[in-house]
Amino acid sequence: MSAHILNVSIVTPATTAFSGTALAVSVPGSQSPFQILFDHAPIISALDTGVMKVEDEHNHITYFASKEGFVEVLKNNVSIVVYELVEAKNINVDLAEADLAQARSVADSHPDRHERDNARKSMHWAEARLRAAKLQSELA
Repeated sequence: MSAHILNVSIVTPATTAFSGTALAVSVPGSQSPFQILFDHAPIISALDTGVMKVEDEHNHITYFASKEGFVEVLKNNVSIVVYELVEAKNINVDLAEADLAQARSVADSHPDRHERDNARKSMHWAEARLRAAKLQSELA
């Protein structure tokens, strides 16, 4: 076991979705994705909808689909707050594909700009779920 451990907490408005230790955490930063390792510089960053990756001290990797939020890193403590988080193993791929198709249809053709913008957000969320599920399944 490595001494280079991060304490990680991921919360949503509804629950503490993950609390534990990790060697590395990758997050979908609003400017670009980035990885957090032991002794990372202090940072607060906005997060976009995307895929998170947590590698525990046994080198086990878990992927999550996450909605917007933020991350704070301070003294090897990683605090992540996101609007919604789903562990990859709990993602219903058929539902995500149906959600993507529906959102894509609205985003491409709805006359109201606000509805098109909401549909694009739904597309990004469905795409994040599909990517997380695919990445997790590739580990098996």
